[in-house]
Amino acid sequence: MRLTVNLFWVAIVPLLVCGCLGPARDIYPEEPQERPIPVYVVKIGWHAGLIVKSEYLSSDFPDHEKMPAAEWIKVGWGDDKYYPDPSPPVWVGTRAVLWPSRSVLHIVGIDIPVETYFEEREIVLLHVSEEGMVQISEFIERFFRRDDQGLIQYHSDGRYGYSAFFKARSRYYFPKTSNVWTARALRSAGMPVTPFYAVTAGNVLRQVRKMERADQEKRQTSTEEESG
Repeated sequence: MRLTVNLFWVAIVPLLVCGCLGPARDIYPEEPQERPIPVYVVKIGWHAGLIVKSEYLSSDFPDHEKMPAAEWIKVGWGDDKYYPDPSPPVWVGTRAVLWPSRSVLHIVGIDIPVETYFEEREIVLLHVSEEGMVQISEFIERFFRRDDQGLIQYHSDGRYGYSAFFKARSRYYFPKTSNVWTARALRSAGMPVTPFYAVTAGNVLRQVRKMERADQEKRQTSTEEESG
């Protein structure tokens, strides 16, 4: 019981600390025009994943023979047993929730429009600054687990045609979910996202939808002012 309580506070305190932060204006300017780089969030079942354009990934982003090379890269983080299994048994899901376990990064290569690739999924288009994109790239890069030679480690084939799982750093356990990870990645770019409220994919999408609407309204207002 004591171990369970300690793990709960280890997980919850950092989330509470960053839970009420607003946008970081130095890297997430208020005006959408100052944030030219597109970033998508996609909801796939229980997971909310991140999609970025590969050309904006840092030159230090790890290379591997199994690493997808494509125009767009989708990234997700999760439990190393539950996430790669397309039909995980109940005990695997229970294990992922209740007990700290190893994790993986899921990297998917996409060479067609994102909206077409995920036409049956809920997706949200956001925009970040150049510095914000650097922060996202570095955030993802830090989660690759490396061997003694500093090389990233392949785990298994991915869930889709052109994808792969790689061994990742950090333990997975509730409430430290894959969706919280995605929220933290967005937060690293200065976005007004609250990881504490991002335990589920639905909560992530509700937050980013709000940002998407705010940007659309600002762009519309700017267009009307220019045409007026």
